[in-house]
Amino acid sequence: MLRYIIRLDDATPKMNHESWNAVEKLLDKYDVKPIVGVIPDSHDTLFKWEEDPHFWDETVQRWQNKGWTIAQHGYHHVYHDCPNNRRSEFIGLNYDEQKKLIDKGHEALLSHNCRPTCFFAPAHSFDDITVDVCRDSGYFDFISDGYALYPYEEREMLFFPSIFDTPHKILPYGVYTFIMHPSFTSSEDLKYFDSFISKNKEYFKPVPEIMNEISRYRKRSALEKTIGPSISAVRKIRDLIK
Repeated sequence: MLRYIIRLDDATPKMNHESWNAVEKLLDKYDVKPIVGVIPDSHDTLFKWEEDPHFWDETVQRWQNKGWTIAQHGYHHVYHDCPNNRRSEFIGLNYDEQKKLIDKGHEALLSHNCRPTCFFAPAHSFDDITVDVCRDSGYFDFISDGYALYPYEEREMLFFPSIFDTPHKILPYGVYTFIMHPSFTSSEDLKYFDSFISKNKEYFKPVPEIMNEISRYRKRSALEKTIGPSISAVRKIRDLIK
């Protein structure tokens, strides 16, 4: 089985609306239904475009009506320093602290009639405690993150992995999530996505359909568990070369 998913990160009232609209138009062209990560209460100064007063009651509702999968993308989308020179909204916080962030984020989304079925943390930065909170809360069907060729279960939570951001053919099998940051997507990026989706549109399926095709209780193989450390090692070597 080969399946592709598009994930859109960093939806917020102060996102780059022109660029987001262009991405949405492209996905509608091929009837691709993405995962869209909505920041419940963004405090991130990176998003400084004009605030859309109708973001919640029109834009997010339109996405939900189209059948897009809504994800809770952290809470404030701000970071604190944590071990190994990483930045995270969650890593290093205890269970109660992380639960408070996720609970408040979830409450904020529900107050806008936004119903997330997925969670993913800013900057792919989360730990076992984050997973445990997501599991115990019962808010989410799955987490969009992790390294594997197919969705898998870990700590009694379903993961839809995301190995690479940029869409490209990897293997003739697997379930791959390709990540876009629409606020910073260039016209060249859009052309590339358009070409890739056009040539591979048969493999793009909504998450609910893929859920019906997979085993929720699949565990990662020993080989799949090496993917994350291998990618990290390559990135460290690349950074040293720079």
